[in-house]
Amino acid sequence: MKNHRHCVVAACFAGIILSCVPAHSFAAEKRNDGWKSLFNGKNLDGWYIYLAKHQKNEDTNHLVQIHDGAVHMYLDAKNGTQQSFGYISTEKNYSNYHLRFEYKWGTKRFGARAMAKRDAGVIYHMFGGDNVWPSGVECQVQEGDVGDVFTVNTRVATTVDANTTNLVDLVVTNAVGVAITNKTSRPTFLTAKDGGIPIVQGLATSIRRIVRNPMNEHEGWNKVEVIVRGDSSTHIVNGKTNNVAGKMERFVNGEWVPLTEGKIILQLEGAEVFYRNIEIRELER
Repeated sequence: MKNHRHCVVAACFAGIILSCVPAHSFAAEKRNDGWKSLFNGKNLDGWYIYLAKHQKNEDTNHLVQIHDGAVHMYLDAKNGTQQSFGYISTEKNYSNYHLRFEYKWGTKRFGARAMAKRDAGVIYHMFGGDNVWPSGVECQVQEGDVGDVFTVNTRVATTVDANTTNLVDLVVTNAVGVAITNKTSRPTFLTAKDGGIPIVQGLATSIRRIVRNPMNEHEGWNKVEVIVRGDSSTHIVNGKTNNVAGKMERFVNGEWVPLTEGKIILQLEGAEVFYRNIEIRELER
């Protein structure tokens, strides 16, 4: 009986000790998985604002605001009015990482895009000066097109459905393969194991596209992930991979060179949009 009472007292004492330890310390220990917040939910520490024809962090009309833990683009702008395009950009460059965030569309659209699809996006490996649209590789965030690759003054290699390309026989683009496209094609991502053919897409002074496959956007909040390892990337939308870019390159002094790092930007492009839970986990090389 004495031993039994001793065990009960010991157990109670242990319970008291555990109850005195803040719950968040256990959560923090469990959370020690490498993920870090890129956006703190309160302000844009670590980011800057760029709007077309404005100076860095010049946002006199407050097109970028923080509310309820989210970045809210065009909160106070009147529906249908002319509004600037732009983005928020990380101050820091990144190279090898897993980025994830959530977005949701608002109801307002502006200017020439008042009747168009709602559009935004994330450009990674951004380089060069601030402008609309800055050089880099984009994971498109647009109604029905989330996950598309856009090469902004860059080029990438991937595999696509041959039925969605215009092919030119015996033209070697580089070591990746022989297929090329022109402006009118809409090459659609398809893995090699599913029959996709190699392709190089992109120009030094223009924008080209690789269409996502599958389309996986839904109503409300959506989750986008971009996994980047140097000059390659993978786009994941709501848990499904729908695009891959390899051999990302930029044109420097007359030749294509690997594009392996740059800033991360989140765009505002004429549609009300919310971003939240912006996190990053840096990866080993």
